[in-house]
Amino acid sequence: MIPILRLLEKYLNLFLVFLFPTQLALHFWPDFAFVFGIRVDYLSPAIYLTDLLFVILLVPWLVKERHNFLRDLGNSKKLLLLFLLILLANLLITSAFWISLIKWTKIIEMILVAYYVNKRKDIFTVSKVSTILFCSLLFFSIIGILQFFLGRTLGGIFYWLGERTFSIFTPGIASVNLFGKNFLRIYSTFPHPNALAGFIGLTAIFLIFNRFISNKVLMTFGYLLISVVFILAFSMSAYIAFFICIILYFVFKLKIFNQKALTLFIVLMSLLSFYLTIFSKPLLQSGINFSKSFRERLVLANISGEMISENWVVGAGLNTFIIKETVYGNLENSVWLLQPVHNIYLLVLTEVGLSGIILLSLVLYRFLKNCIKSKNIWGVLSIIFILTTGLFDHYWFTIQQNMLLISLLLGLSLREK
Repeated sequence: MIPILRLLEKYLNLFLVFLFPTQLALHFWPDFAFVFGIRVDYLSPAIYLTDLLFVILLVPWLVKERHNFLRDLGNSKKLLLLFLLILLANLLITSAFWISLIKWTKIIEMILVAYYVNKRKDIFTVSKVSTILFCSLLFFSIIGILQFFLGRTLGGIFYWLGERTFSIFTPGIASVNLFGKNFLRIYSTFPHPNALAGFIGLTAIFLIFNRFISNKVLMTFGYLLISVVFILAFSMSAYIAFFICIILYFVFKLKIFNQKALTLFIVLMSLLSFYLTIFSKPLLQSGINFSKSFRERLVLANISGEMISENWVVGAGLNTFIIKETVYGNLENSVWLLQPVHNIYLLVLTEVGLSGIILLSLVLYRFLKNCIKSKNIWGVLSIIFILTTGLFDHYWFTIQQNMLLISLLLGLSLREK
């Protein structure tokens, strides 16, 4: 490759990582993307700027490395066969073929992102990725802080980074009451503050364990700014998950935490999610005055439980939860509930069934085994953070920015030491 083209390719790859927090996309609105006549983003086919950039970088590299790619596919043929069987079975039973197919395509893209990062050791070094993610978080954190104090989005050029237009007075917008005054929870360029907090929390875990900047003043300022945005997103699930990771880090130092403990943790999270479907209806009927947010989660968990009871083997069809929930609940007067269940365990079980949970568990097992073997503390804490926040929200499985971050860190952590 011509040196200047090689240099351009290198910087385009790193620029892609810098753009992970963006949500600029071209959305399409076919009939299946509407429910009760309302446009639903989760059902809309979309081409993101990050999608385009990744495809531009991936295709020529795959053509060049096609023999190695085919060899790697052969080495993973058992897992690949299981994946294809689950995919085909899921597409055969789904009531919304195109919606499920588009989502499966997105899953395949994220797998390719992880594979690409894993193999491009010449570009995606831990040091380079850490530096780019740090600079990216600084930039997008400044956008978020300005939103908080202005009580609205910035507009203008920031629209082209995926910032949506809204203010503290927009109906349904996430806000918080501080000292008797309402403030906008920080969105930056994310679809919701919870997704932003999850992205920051996971990135912070990665950065803390990988020193990359010698300038202590810059590093201190950067971490302080990022921490402020993490706090001002007011995401309780991210707070809890980060606190758990801090505790587990000290357990790691005592060399108590191992693969069996991690497996037990995953089983515990799954059981908590399963029991949530059982107790959600009694809790809703108990007369307890739950917060609006928690009550919505209980309603969606209850609907999820009904779906799982009818489609527990291969699920109801990937990305069909919103369509199916209209059958199980009277939502015409509750259109704000047109969203996935706020629990990734229930979401996978509902849409892909027990087979999907088994496949996901196999991937997690390999990931954790590799992390423990290589003493990769940030890798283990990352998965703990994802699994804990996933108990309360769905963005790791539904939001472009968060899925890209998982793929990036997965690709880095699965490298042979």
